[in-house]
Amino acid sequence: MSSQFWKVMRFEFMTYMRNKVYVGMTLAFVIILAVTLSIPGIIEFAKSTGITLPGQNEGPKPEDAIHVVDRTGLAVDLAFLKQALPNEQWLAADADRLTELKASIADQKARAVLVIETPDTYTWIVHRASMTDSLPIQVQAILGQYFTSVKLDRYGLDQAAIGDIMKQPVLTTQETVESSGKTMEQTYAYTYLLLFLLYMTVMMYGQLVATSIASEKSNRAMEMLITSARPLNLMFGKVIGSGLAGLAQIAALLVTAGVFYQINAAHLTAIPFVRNIFEMPIAIIAYTLIFYLTGYFAYAFLYGALGSLASRTEDINTSIMPIMLLFMAAFFVSFTGMFTPEAGWFTICSFVPFLAAMVMFVRICMTDVPGWQILISIVIQLAAIWATGWISAKIYRLGVLMYGKPPKLKELTRMLRNAR
Repeated sequence: MSSQFWKVMRFEFMTYMRNKVYVGMTLAFVIILAVTLSIPGIIEFAKSTGITLPGQNEGPKPEDAIHVVDRTGLAVDLAFLKQALPNEQWLAADADRLTELKASIADQKARAVLVIETPDTYTWIVHRASMTDSLPIQVQAILGQYFTSVKLDRYGLDQAAIGDIMKQPVLTTQETVESSGKTMEQTYAYTYLLLFLLYMTVMMYGQLVATSIASEKSNRAMEMLITSARPLNLMFGKVIGSGLAGLAQIAALLVTAGVFYQINAAHLTAIPFVRNIFEMPIAIIAYTLIFYLTGYFAYAFLYGALGSLASRTEDINTSIMPIMLLFMAAFFVSFTGMFTPEAGWFTICSFVPFLAAMVMFVRICMTDVPGWQILISIVIQLAAIWATGWISAKIYRLGVLMYGKPPKLKELTRMLRNAR
């Protein structure tokens, strides 16, 4: 690499380091992450010192109450509901208050009304039903078990026999990959988190590259720069400088997470989701950095090339839309593959250049991938990055000197063929 490249890269990187928005966002993310990981310790400290935090020990609220109306005439005892769902506030109510209770639901002064019409018919009254609320289904199952035991008792069975009949089977899932640490429970949390981190950082820094190049076109000094420096040095310098800034931000977040997890480990290890994230193998951290860089460079050059075709920063979103759609497709393919990471189609996608960065990363996190496959995927990505960078540098040289309406694909292809 020539001195031109190093100068451009250093200038681009230091531009981010001196940017107040970049520094402010990085500090904000670091502080938010540190505080979030410290919350369990703060709560435990408050309990030990007798300090009452907001929302702590406020007791049951009227708007959380679930009123139960029994119309069966069987004098249903609510103890079984309270025992099965102790976190809910169950209150017995008379049937003649049903109209009043419905009004309180409409005014959101109570959570729900459960009307037990018969041992086989129940009505769940809420202000607005939610597709994600599993409580009605749980209540239905609990009531079904309760009234089944009541019916069995009527047939003269003793409590021991009823308990044996009503005993629920226990299913334990065992995975043969448990010894390798690649079970779904162990890997899903940190795979999703790191995949989302890759998606956000590549998307954000790719757009910054495009915006930076488009804004430079308004500066006539760019015309002198592009004629005095090699486009390849300019493009690679800008893209790699921005990539290093993104890598620095990721490193700051990873270091902060590691430090504050160790500080609060006594409280956080009791949370399975958090524990699985921070007990990821060290190799996964290394692969996160590798595939961030390959994914970023694969898209950043395209962002830069298409950004150079926009005459105004207002036209950036239109110019880079194809790249955003391609990148979003790669994310959705990777996310879908998390549920079947050993599928054949997912393995094939891990060797496709613009999909491989995220797809192969998911496969490494969740399955045992042969080393030769990882190496081939990385080599394919590096070759694609170099080819994309070379083509993007040519488009960049033409684009920064082009004003007005961006050329269509056919026109751009012809211009590239005629360019020397």
